[in-house]
Amino acid sequence: MKRFLIVSFILIIAGAASPVIAQASLAGSLTGPQIMDKVDANNSFTTMAYVGTMEIDLGRRVLLKEMRTVAEGMDKSFVEFTNPEDRGVRYLKVDKNLWMYFPAEQETIRISGHLLKEGMMGSDVSYEDALESGAITDKYDISVLGTETLNDRRCYVLDLNAKVRTVNYERQKFWVDAERFVVLRNEMYAKSGRLLKESTALEVKQFGSRWFTTKVKMEDKLKKGGGTVFTMRDIKFGVSLPADMFSLQRLSR
Repeated sequence: MKRFLIVSFILIIAGAASPVIAQASLAGSLTGPQIMDKVDANNSFTTMAYVGTMEIDLGRRVLLKEMRTVAEGMDKSFVEFTNPEDRGVRYLKVDKNLWMYFPAEQETIRISGHLLKEGMMGSDVSYEDALESGAITDKYDISVLGTETLNDRRCYVLDLNAKVRTVNYERQKFWVDAERFVVLRNEMYAKSGRLLKESTALEVKQFGSRWFTTKVKMEDKLKKGGGTVFTMRDIKFGVSLPADMFSLQRLSR
């Protein structure tokens, strides 16, 4: 499975609840990689456009960010913020490269090095998370632990352990809806076993035969505050895009 970047905020999704643990026959019907292949099928697209909002709970105050996003597959996206405080700030992601444009200074910077650890626009999602891509089966060994019920949804519980050194998280756990094949919960762990981040799917909608998460909450467990809620609306798949959509020229235009 490939992850949507959060710049196009796609998707390390997850779901809340107090789980009811069950060892069900579901867990024996599919392997971990097969389950993730089905999740990937839901998340795959050629092009996409949507309007998004970020609510960043800092504890004493909540920041509201609004944006318009277009994406081509998992590796290209263009984001422009439209809320008054950030109007005209843009991001361009192409493969493993990420640039940011500041309209007041008319300056473009490439985000790299220590900046990748910082939260995007002050959110709970790091730029490093945003750049995560590639097949998860190439990076993790995936096993099925069993099934649990989260918010009345039967889920496969998957345990992911890193098999390469280049991943952001040594271990992850996924709760995957056994009927709709969307990730309803994702826990991300350090090598020490400490829980670093958790994401929760708050809303899942159907688009044709596809189930897609449209609202997700991300919590950085090392930060104070109540997490970041990201919502997508006016979602359109298969949109036509200009040939130069994902260029540095358009970013600074």
